[in-house]
Amino acid sequence: MDTMTYNRIFALVLALVRMAPPAFAGGSECDVNTAPGEESPAGDAGIRAIYLIEQGETNHHSAYVPPGSSTLFVNLNWFIPQQSLTLKIISPSGSTYAYYHDTDLDGHKNAQIRTSISSPEAGTWRFQVYGEIVRDSQDYSFETAAE
Repeated sequence: MDTMTYNRIFALVLALVRMAPPAFAGGSECDVNTAPGEESPAGDAGIRAIYLIEQGETNHHSAYVPPGSSTLFVNLNWFIPQQSLTLKIISPSGSTYAYYHDTDLDGHKNAQIRTSISSPEAGTWRFQVYGEIVRDSQDYSFETAAE
């Protein structure tokens, strides 16, 4: 079985297993994150979706954070540690809040970037997922939640 087929089967199984809301999601009030050209399902904030990225490609996501939110949680998972994605977080005022590689937050190459932003600025946050080291194509999940 080729790598792309394995990645897609693995991502589908993982998506089915992970249908339960994430432990950190709390009272999510963020908009659903969508790539350019995708439609947001009405009233389904907190949905986890699977996206596809290739080497050198950048996918864009966004989330609205309401005024008074105490924390913005961000979770990017791509399932295969041999691949590498990066995450750039841009605040509503347009400044780069952070830029992460796989090992930046926990020191381990575990195919995930999970972080939180305390007292986030209200407005639309933007996120750029970049395919830094991707063989063929790579499935990933991306989600945010504000509380």
